[in-house]
Amino acid sequence: MATVYVPIRRLPGTRHDHRFFPAMAVLLTTAMGVGFAPTYFLAGVFQARLPGILIHIHAAVFTAWFLLLIAQSVLASSGRLSVHRKLGIAGITIAAAMLPLGLLATAEYTHRLASHYHILMASIMPCAELLTFATLVTAAFLLRKRPDWHKRLIILATIAIIGAAVGRMEFLPYWTFHGNAALRLAWAYTYPFLVLLIAYDLWSLRRLHLATLWGSVFIIGIHQLSLLVDLTAPWLAFAAWLQSWNL
Repeated sequence: MATVYVPIRRLPGTRHDHRFFPAMAVLLTTAMGVGFAPTYFLAGVFQARLPGILIHIHAAVFTAWFLLLIAQSVLASSGRLSVHRKLGIAGITIAAAMLPLGLLATAEYTHRLASHYHILMASIMPCAELLTFATLVTAAFLLRKRPDWHKRLIILATIAIIGAAVGRMEFLPYWTFHGNAALRLAWAYTYPFLVLLIAYDLWSLRRLHLATLWGSVFIIGIHQLSLLVDLTAPWLAFAAWLQSWNL
């Protein structure tokens, strides 16, 4: 009996997804590694001179997210969806742990540098990124049965937290920018990752995918809103409350 070959049907515009999304995962992970290399990875990882065990745990969990991102991208692109789904449980667990750890690390940072007033203002950056990450990851989980949405939202969620790494890249020019201008520039340096996703959509789909559109608008919108409120009394009071945790 002859075997009939039935080709795998791909959605229009997805023929290069198996290359693009793993490549984006590797690129984002590389950016994270480069950003934290001087103070963490090249400083001996767990022998790095950090304030305490909390920051080590924070770093390990956030690193695990990026490594899992690569693994999940490769598994999905190679068609190993059963393993991909099983690892998705680990992804949910890691993402859930990142939120309190990120907030605790921010509180520790503001307390440790309590003498610097601008730290209260600048603490809005990690908080805004955690909020954006949580929202996009939740959306990705809810839309996990729609692969085109799911993988874009996961990439966008990761872009949302890459600012901490980019902000530590001392080779990027910051000139004499301070305060909101420095925050705005740090976030602007993360936008090329959005541009890559947008460009890929326009090339492969001949249009902008709604996940890319709304995710990018959400990320940039949160950034701009944060820059409007980081010097207001309510935010400074919240930052001072974080600072008082004395971790």
